[in-house]
Amino acid sequence: MTAIEYLDRPPPGWFALDVMQEQERKRDWVALIIDVHPDDLQTCACEFPALFYVHPKEYRPGPRKAQQRWLRIPGKHRNKNAAWDALQIVLATRH
Repeated sequence: MTAIEYLDRPPPGWFALDVMQEQERKRDWVALIIDVHPDDLQTCACEFPALFYVHPKEYRPGPRKAQQRWLRIPGKHRNKNAAWDALQIVLATRH
């Protein structure tokens, strides 16, 4: 398994799967983003951690390999909901 690259800006056409703290007990958050729609992830070959978001019985990997990256969410956020809301703003304002 290879290390996942960190990005500061989201590429166009990528989708967020989840947000999590970058380090325990810190207010810095990152988002796991992928280059396929989350509903189509089950038909793409993918590695962990994106594979955690596919039910094992529904996983039917095809020839396409899903790309995944960590996206740093700007600002300090107290909880997961606040980080998710900030991520949605970042994704809505990308160009």
